[in-house]
Amino acid sequence: MTTKHIIQKMGVGYMHYIELNTKTVKRITAGGNRRVMCKLNDAVHLHAAVMKTKEGMYYLMISAANLKKLNAKVGSTVKAEIEIDKRELQFHIPEEFAEVMATDATAKKIFDSLTDGNKRGLIALVNMLKSSDKKIERALLISAKLKIGVTSPAKILKKD
Repeated sequence: MTTKHIIQKMGVGYMHYIELNTKTVKRITAGGNRRVMCKLNDAVHLHAAVMKTKEGMYYLMISAANLKKLNAKVGSTVKAEIEIDKRELQFHIPEEFAEVMATDATAKKIFDSLTDGNKRGLIALVNMLKSSDKKIERALLISAKLKIGVTSPAKILKKD
């Protein structure tokens, strides 16, 4: 189901977002789900979490990089298709990361024992890179850090 939304921003230094209507929120959060796939203007596909302000407004965040791809800014109208994300971890798993995990049983076992949030955080550290070589390097670093007990995405990139 496609709906129209206006790009908004909560304030200086905050991410851009689209507000979700009650009907959409009920449909996509059934059973406690919060993770969704969102297609904006038939061009940008993103994995997102349904967020809620303390005032009760539900929204999806949109990064500056995705705004640029959309050629959009605050006040722009976008078409959004929002569906429950049924993928494993509700996140794009890069091929490079999957391959490193497939070849390192110890790291894979540790990775599999982590919370879904920590798994997504570690995968995001790989997804943020563009070069395949850099993705492989980052995946190998994550693998090595997991095996010495570092499992927090926030600590993985810190120097020993």
